[in-house]
Amino acid sequence: MHQTREQLKIDSVGSARHWRHRFVPHFLHRQRLAGQVVRFGIVGFLNTAVDFVLLNLLFHVAGLPLLLANTLSYTGGVANSFVWNKHWTFSAGGSKRWRQELVAFMLVSLSALLLNDLGILTLNRLFGGDSFLAINLQKAGASAISMAWNFVGYRVFAFRSHHSEAGA
Repeated sequence: MHQTREQLKIDSVGSARHWRHRFVPHFLHRQRLAGQVVRFGIVGFLNTAVDFVLLNLLFHVAGLPLLLANTLSYTGGVANSFVWNKHWTFSAGGSKRWRQELVAFMLVSLSALLLNDLGILTLNRLFGGDSFLAINLQKAGASAISMAWNFVGYRVFAFRSHHSEAGA
């Protein structure tokens, strides 16, 4: 029995999907809240790493003011977040509503940026210090607030699943 390349590709894709569903616990599938939380955490970790690296470079190396450095670094972390969250975290990749999703994503991200800027400025004024450790601890506090807001906002407003829309 001889298979064409196309049939082999289809078989290998089907096998890959089957393999993932066999070994990934059901509650961690992306259609489940727990799966979305885990995936959001991974994407968030990567975005946060970009954010922190840029913040430290812009503030400590380039000497930009804290608010400007934080705004630019946060924007760097958000830059790839739309694609990762749309296609991987919330499985909205095939959605034909990408323009609506992008607008909702940007509104949620902009409001999270305001929370993040307000958070880091407030923590900086309350606790002071511009050392590497102080700035990064302040950034961590501000990031915790904006990450929680982003998860809820992205899940509810930007990347609603078609299943939840039908049931709503």
